[in-house]
Amino acid sequence: CLEKFPEVDTVVNFASSRSVYESVLEIMEYPQIRSIAIIAEGVPEKFSRNLCKLSKEKGVTIIGPATVGGVKPGCFRIGNAGGRLDNVVSSKL
Repeated sequence: CLEKFPEVDTVVNFASSRSVYESVLEIMEYPQIRSIAIIAEGVPEKFSRNLCKLSKEKGVTIIGPATVGGVKPGCFRIGNAGGRLDNVVSSKL
């Protein structure tokens, strides 16, 4: 699927805690992916540590697990960080 969209370099992963580990491993197989936001809560610590190690090896930034996202003012917003879009716009983020 990502072959159709070569410009995509960020993934917001909404998989459950039961399947997020395997899905992130699969996502990291695509060399174009540079950032992955993991929304799931309850990811076992050993899985989180392994994903952290693998992401460093592959040069992929992981936000999470158990994140609502992030904001880089003037650049991007990922996930639900900052609340509703009208709030982000009025805050000039």
